[in-house]
Amino acid sequence: MMKLGWHSSWIGLGYWFPLVSEKTLAELKGEFALDVVPTRHYGGNCAWQQLSILAYNVARSFQLDTIATPRRRSRKRTYAYVLRSMRTLRFVLVTRAGRLSRLGGRQVLRLAQNPATEALYARIQHALAA
Repeated sequence: MMKLGWHSSWIGLGYWFPLVSEKTLAELKGEFALDVVPTRHYGGNCAWQQLSILAYNVARSFQLDTIATPRRRSRKRTYAYVLRSMRTLRFVLVTRAGRLSRLGGRQVLRLAQNPATEALYARIQHALAA
């Protein structure tokens, strides 16, 4: 019979792990529509759930490859990187103030010049090219 040892600092770890999974499930339900049942067919619902989880994983991988910054880990903060929610990613990367104007008979989207946004896009482009 093998005797398993334990350390007194491990007692509180069981409390934090469910919180991490609850945060992930809340993001999947709220921002990736995992809580929606789109059809009355089992196969269609399974495919919807798999696509939702795949989109979540793609968003996380995109962040890890491009804009995620490392942070110190602790018992309370178990993630090794600062990862943003999909809502924050949409706001930071996609939603930009612009004006639709007509130049030379073509419609052109003109964005305001913002050095911080240009630096972020350049950093993402450099990371994706590597």
